[in-house]
Amino acid sequence: MALGAFLAGLLLAETEFSLQVESDIAPYRGLLLGLFFMTVGMSIDPKLLLSNFPVIMGSLGLLIGGKTMLIALVGKLFGISIISAIRVGLLLAPGGEFAFVAFGDAVNQGIMSSQLSSLLFLVVGLSMALTPYLAAGGQFIASRFEQHDVRSLLPVESETDDLQDHIIICGFGRVGQIIAQLLSERLIPFVALDVRSERVALGRALDLPVYFGDAGSREVLHKVGAERACAAAITLDSPGANYRTVWALSKYFPNVKTFVRAHDVDHGLNLEKAGATAVVPETLEPSLQLAAAVLAQTKLPLSEIDATINEFRSRHLSELTELCEASGSSLGYGYSRLVTKPKTQSSDSSNGNQTTEGTTALGI
Repeated sequence: MALGAFLAGLLLAETEFSLQVESDIAPYRGLLLGLFFMTVGMSIDPKLLLSNFPVIMGSLGLLIGGKTMLIALVGKLFGISIISAIRVGLLLAPGGEFAFVAFGDAVNQGIMSSQLSSLLFLVVGLSMALTPYLAAGGQFIASRFEQHDVRSLLPVESETDDLQDHIIICGFGRVGQIIAQLLSERLIPFVALDVRSERVALGRALDLPVYFGDAGSREVLHKVGAERACAAAITLDSPGANYRTVWALSKYFPNVKTFVRAHDVDHGLNLEKAGATAVVPETLEPSLQLAAAVLAQTKLPLSEIDATINEFRSRHLSELTELCEASGSSLGYGYSRLVTKPKTQSSDSSNGNQTTEGTTALGI
């Protein structure tokens, strides 16, 4: 039953109900977590620990050292810095609660002796007790060797408590940086969040209000004044992170209008269901700009290029809206309602290459 409950939790974590389930069980999580560690502590046999001290300490060192090196290696292969990889390795080095479930089933099935199970139980329990010290060690390594201390990049309420009707930019990548630049030029108040310290450091170097934090966290959103914000531009790299941020803003800060980029149609539909005010297909506008640049080389008049691009944009967004409505979403692709038609062009000049103010050569 314990293993089945564990697997059921893993399956639920991958569904659209995961955030709601997490919110529902939050009041019980602290109580059950405390009960779990009390059970682990009471199950430790001091006599067994003393009688097998060298074996247990050796196994403990092998567990922590092996997992740290393995996780650090995997992290390095995925492109994170060596210091961050070591820090992650130290955080994940202790054994997990799944080990207790696995050991119990192994004993019941005769795969493992009860004495070996007790020894491994001690090793895992001690490794979990060392978690705070391993985390502190990782923080010490990061503060000594990393160029930027993440703690100095965290949002502080005193720095954002004067913001009112501001914009929250969730994700300070390429798209987020462009949005921040446009808002800065128009003197529109904003605050940006990102979980990559190098991006945050870049924004702070430019004297921009960029902070380190998970935009999907209710506490982080509160620290940047989400209850007083008017809108949020969600430009995170991960589709899952985008969905989680939209869900958190919709649930805890319904006053904030959310504008989010979608990876594909299915992702856009899920974002609409999560409560997004408007969804922008991330490949649409770059594709249209590239198509417009190519069409310009065919000697077509700019007015005809604009008309072609705008007609395709309208048709494409209408199809997405119809698809979204057919799926049961009441909003549809909200971006189609936000796209304004370009100003009517004056009559073309003799060479057909003149456009009026308000319409660009790329038709956006």
